Amino acid sequence: MPLAQLYLAEGRTPEQKKVLIEKVTQAFVDALGSKPETVSIIVQDIPKNAWGTGGKTLAERG
Repeated sequence: MPLAQLYLAEGRTPEQKKVLIEKVTQAFVDALGSKPETVSIIVQDIPKNAWGTGGKTLAERG
């Protein structure tokens, strides 16, 4: 029962997340032979002021 936990900066639409979940599920099916109904995907939106890269938050980076 594969589980993928994905972290994204906030701002993606529900439709974008739906497509992401479908494609990641399909990747498990293709790579591991998993049955789609056994694949779980968790998408977590992270506020841009709580995610930093290069010493700056994503909010600061724009």
